[in-house]
Amino acid sequence: MIRHLALATAAAVAGGVLAPSAASADVRFDPATNTGFVDAEDVRKAFGWNEETLARNAPEVRFTHHVGKEAIFSVLCDGEVRAGVSHNPGSTSAGLIPVVTVDLGTADLSGFRLTGAGSGASSMNVVPEPGHPCPTEGGGVIRRATYVHTMITEALSAEFRDVQVYLTQKRTVSKSPPPADRSR
Repeated sequence: MIRHLALATAAAVAGGVLAPSAASADVRFDPATNTGFVDAEDVRKAFGWNEETLARNAPEVRFTHHVGKEAIFSVLCDGEVRAGVSHNPGSTSAGLIPVVTVDLGTADLSGFRLTGAGSGASSMNVVPEPGHPCPTEGGGVIRRATYVHTMITEALSAEFRDVQVYLTQKRTVSKSPPPADRSR
């Protein structure tokens, strides 16, 4: 099981590129190409390592680009029971290919160049619709489902063995239903 350490909570976005938070001095990542650079100091601080530990562990550090989507619906069930329902319209994670970089002048570890995605995973679940079971006990079935909004969270994380730290994170809210839900 991976333990999560939330270190950088919000990041600004400039030109579609995830930008670092105050906790991340030099993280540059382009989610469109899954490429970028993470400064060694950011990784060292995120994991709480000294320089020697970072140098020893660097070959095992991995990075992942996450895009999580959560669409929220308000549903009306039998007996006028009302409930909120969360729907995953399609979340993805891409395992990135890191290359450890070294400062040629000092031979010190300078960072990690991210050269693209090497693996990926996705998930989604069923849109709440009339006739589906109500999410509350004794609610019977859904009679009406109304789309409310979608929360999209995009993040870049670093992993070492069973520890995962978030280097950048951006959240946005969309009032437009995900493409698969436009018929609602």
